[in-house]
Amino acid sequence: MIYNVIILCNNVISERGIRMLKRNKIKYVFVMPAILLLIVFVYYPVIKNMIYSFYNMSAFSVHEHFIGLDNYRSLFADPVIRTALKNNFIYVFWSLLFQVGGGLLIALFLESSFIKRGKVFFRTLFFIPSIISITVIGALFTFIYQPDIGLLNSLLRFLGFDSLAAGWLGNSHTALYAIIAMSQWQYTGYAAMLIIVGIQRVSPAVLESSKLDGCGFWQQARYIIIPQIKDTVTIVIIITLNWAMQVFNEIQVMTAGGPGNATQTLGNYMYTAAWSYDKFGYASAIGNLILIITVVLAFLQMNISGFGNES
Repeated sequence: MIYNVIILCNNVISERGIRMLKRNKIKYVFVMPAILLLIVFVYYPVIKNMIYSFYNMSAFSVHEHFIGLDNYRSLFADPVIRTALKNNFIYVFWSLLFQVGGGLLIALFLESSFIKRGKVFFRTLFFIPSIISITVIGALFTFIYQPDIGLLNSLLRFLGFDSLAAGWLGNSHTALYAIIAMSQWQYTGYAAMLIIVGIQRVSPAVLESSKLDGCGFWQQARYIIIPQIKDTVTIVIIITLNWAMQVFNEIQVMTAGGPGNATQTLGNYMYTAAWSYDKFGYASAIGNLILIITVVLAFLQMNISGFGNES
């Protein structure tokens, strides 16, 4: 029977068409596992989270009460949300400045002719912090910021700047920036490594020709390298935006949102709403707010940079 079907298909479809169909089927076979993973672990949870945001849900009850838009009304009236949003955008600003801007400068320097030897050593040196557990780094920096015997205050006192010594994590004016500083130390090297990969794809012949034409380091960077790694930089910006809008681990490990709500972010407040206040529906609404802001910022960046346009 299968043989008869094949004969029938051959009468209808050309041999070339069958080959194209088989090739397309093979492509779908290879892509299907990734699509299934996306559906199961990304799109399905996102849709369920959207549904949950319209309910009043508790970990101690099997019943869900539909409340419509009440969670969103509470969201926009909540002063902690405004504080968390402000902190997230502060986090975004400094992350873009250091991780993207600083990472770009580090990448350009490491791939320049200034570094004749030891490039692998310096790449490793900058990359290592990004693979260390955030719990370990949080404990390390908590000790560094310790008011009495911490390394930072001890250094300031040694240099004669006693007036600058402070309880960095206990002060509502400095706690957030202390955590941001730690985060930039950890992830700037990771951003630099991603940009280095893009720089290594720039044609050496083009760079060599520009040198013969008298181009210096900054001229090469501005007119040749950066325009050709535009898509790579855009990806790094999107990754950085995503991390900064979803930041949770650093806050939870070091201050848990305190003192007061001075270091509260949307991600940390979502966790607090769910597991401390037992408001899972409200936490879902916060999660949707994070999703919307992240997607909008990513699309704006892609449109502004012309991501994916070869022209």
